[in-house]
Amino acid sequence: MPPQDATSSAASEPAGTDGSFALTLAKGLAVLRAFRAGETYLSNRDLAERTGFSKPTVSRLARTLLELGYLRHSPTLGRYALGTAVLTLAYPMLAGLGIRHIARPFMHELANDVAGQVSMGMRDRHTMVFVESARSRAHRLTLPEIGATLSILASSMGRAYLAALAPDDRDALLEELRAAEPDGFARYAGAVEEAVETFAERGFACSFGDVRREMYACAAPLRVRVDGELVILNCGVPAAGMSREAFVETIGPKLVAMTHAIDAAAGAGLGPDQAMHAPAGAVRRVTPVPAHPS
Repeated sequence: MPPQDATSSAASEPAGTDGSFALTLAKGLAVLRAFRAGETYLSNRDLAERTGFSKPTVSRLARTLLELGYLRHSPTLGRYALGTAVLTLAYPMLAGLGIRHIARPFMHELANDVAGQVSMGMRDRHTMVFVESARSRAHRLTLPEIGATLSILASSMGRAYLAALAPDDRDALLEELRAAEPDGFARYAGAVEEAVETFAERGFACSFGDVRREMYACAAPLRVRVDGELVILNCGVPAAGMSREAFVETIGPKLVAMTHAIDAAAGAGLGPDQAMHAPAGAVRRVTPVPAHPS
C-alpha cells in the first residue's frame, strides 16, 4: 500500500467551523503527520513540500515542536525526526482503550485457529489505524504495528467501516475520499461496492490482495462503540492455497463469531448511556448499536 501523505489540507480550517479552530495548532500537527513509516529523518524542505507550508513557517513550527520534545534534530544530517514526546500522547489513549484488553484473548484465539493475524482498528480521517494486533505463531508474515495505517478504500477494515455507516454518512465519506484520493477511488470503487454488498449479506467485508498481494483479509465492526466511534476487527491469512470462495465461507464467519463474543463480553447488560471505568477491562463510553446483518 502506498504511504499516506500529510498535506496542507490537514491544517486547513474545516468548512463550517467557527473562529475557535486553532489554525496554528493544526499546522503543528500537520508537521508531525508528515512523517511516514520507514522514514526516520525529514529535512525542512521535505516538511514544507508535504505540508504545503512555506519554509519559514515550517522552521518556526519545527523550532517549537523541538523545544517541546515532539521533534528531535540531527546536527550531523541537518534533519528532523519525531521525538519521544509523541509517544506520551499515544500511550494514554491506548491504555484507556479498554476494548483492547477485552478483545485481546479472543483475537489471539482466532489468529491461532486460522494461522493468521487479527487486528483492531479505528478511523483517523481517510485511514484506519491499528490499535491492537495478534498473530498466530504459524503466521510468518509481518504483524501490523500499532499505529500503522491502512487505506479505507483498499482495506477490508476500511470497507467494513464504510459498510457499517448509515447510508448518508457512507455517501458523504465516499465523496471526501473521491476528492482526496481520485486515483484510489477510481481503482477501488467497484471493490468497495462489492464489499458493502457482502457486508449486507454476511456481516463482513473483504479485501483480496488489495493492500498486500499475498494476503486475503475480511473485517467486521463491533456492535459496541467507544465514545461513539466504530471499532473494526479484521482477520488476514496467506492467500496461497486458499480460494476466495473458501476464504469467504470459512474465515469470514469465524471473524463475525469472534466479534459477537467480544460484544457479549464488553457490552452485556449495558444501556446506551452506561459506561464502565474499570482500569483493565473498561470500554470508554460503551454504546450498543444495531445488530450485525443476518
